[in-house]
Amino acid sequence: MDTALQVLIIEDDELDRGLLAELFCLRGRGRVVVTEAPTLKIGLDLVDTFTFDLVLLDTKLPDASALYALRAVAEHAPSTPILPHTTFLGASVRQAARQRGAYEVVVRGELNPLWTAAHKLLTPDPTPVESHPAA
Repeated sequence: MDTALQVLIIEDDELDRGLLAELFCLRGRGRVVVTEAPTLKIGLDLVDTFTFDLVLLDTKLPDASALYALRAVAEHAPSTPILPHTTFLGASVRQAARQRGAYEVVVRGELNPLWTAAHKLLTPDPTPVESHPAA
């Protein structure tokens, strides 16, 4: 991780947004730059303007439903992993979230699983790729 990783946090609750930003900054040890958006509209404007390595998405935004927000972010930034965090999503909604581009769905307030999922997305795969000599 030589260059800073760009993380967008779309979260309407200011305290939660600040806590998540602090988590990523501290656990990222200076290698993560966090941009914050309090609404989906602002978040979409940001993904249209900048490139992010990860979007952390609140699923209870004042301007969008969970599945609409997932679909919109996936459409605006199709190659960017999306990590929704929620208080509760049933199995059918979790499946729909994954179909709309979510990598994983994490439960709000559970910071270790959130960081673990985010770290997997932000860290390049250390598995060596086999190379075969040309015949």
